[in-house]
Amino acid sequence: MNTKEKSPEGIKKPILVKLPFLLLIPLGLWFPSLASRHPLTVERLYSRGIYPYISRARSASLSAVNLGIHPTVHQLPRPVAEASLLGFSVAEFFVYFVILGVLIAVMANVVGLIRRKKSPAAFLSFLLSLAIFAGVMLNLFYILWGFNYSRPTLYQLAGLEVKARPDEELQALCHKLSADANELRRSVPEDENRVFHIADYGKYFDKIPAAYERLSQSNPLFAGRVYPAKGVMASEGMSWAGICGIFMPFTAEANVNTHQPSLLLLSSAAHENAHSLGFAREDEANFIAYLACISSEDPSIRYSGAMLALINCGNALYKSAPDKAAALRETYSDAVLRDIAAYNQYWDRYEGQVEEAFDSINDSYLKFNLQENGVKSYGMMVDLMLAYYDIRPDQ
Repeated sequence: MNTKEKSPEGIKKPILVKLPFLLLIPLGLWFPSLASRHPLTVERLYSRGIYPYISRARSASLSAVNLGIHPTVHQLPRPVAEASLLGFSVAEFFVYFVILGVLIAVMANVVGLIRRKKSPAAFLSFLLSLAIFAGVMLNLFYILWGFNYSRPTLYQLAGLEVKARPDEELQALCHKLSADANELRRSVPEDENRVFHIADYGKYFDKIPAAYERLSQSNPLFAGRVYPAKGVMASEGMSWAGICGIFMPFTAEANVNTHQPSLLLLSSAAHENAHSLGFAREDEANFIAYLACISSEDPSIRYSGAMLALINCGNALYKSAPDKAAALRETYSDAVLRDIAAYNQYWDRYEGQVEEAFDSINDSYLKFNLQENGVKSYGMMVDLMLAYYDIRPDQ
């Protein structure tokens, strides 16, 4: 079959047409800096204006089939439920599709260039298309969710007073959380090693939206439609990367590593759900996850939330006052100590270069979005906890 030869001019024209679209990249890179200068405007126009409609539209389209049948998915064996039409993560397959598609396109164009089946001008046109695609995705990220990084802090929105506090206040908070965790631990299921374990995680994921509904009744700041989190099929791969969960703005899905121990599995789901409500900062999502979990009627969800707070606050106490942290540990029940030991043993197996690489990438991502503390912001929920309870050592 004969094909029509393309003249050099025919190749250059599409290149010239594509060049202006490269401005999408600097535009997307400029968004965080611009938005951060106007947090109140972002809050009024985006976080409380446009974003709720965007979130509802995406979630409704992806969950329309789930409404009547989704609960039955979790009665299936775990691999079947995760891969089913109703329970699978669209975000996970979206990532696979994009990565695979880009790799195939790059390889095909490179091979074509090497074998001289593609002209340098055509290859340049492909590279421009790839750059434009990256620019489009970057801008969509901010339009669909990313502007929430620039809204006022939760301290400001909730009227919480964050200030330097003595170790005694942190110690008092930790002892309260320890007592809560010890009490809740008596009502949760165990495995054969007497470690907290939930076999049917999907059943619990389905209960978390109700916890958010109860939380919103006492604090309208957290009002909004929350959909159950979804387990990721490649969850063990997330463990190697040190990732417990991820919120995908393009599909509005809370995705959770279900290979991790049960101890913080449910609070991880609640954390990703907090992101779906428009709270992008990690410290705030952790704090909101705690509030949502303790608002639940299910003791396993409450326990996971209590342990999320206890671990974060206990670690902060250890860094500030090791002697007080040692005394705190003496208050943990044997069952809580077993759960913590099993949790630490699990993550010890996945420490290595892969986790360090992803940790570095995540740190850069958070700093780019103006979370100056990077991955350290995961521990800043302690300030929110102290401000929320405002505990005094003499109380």
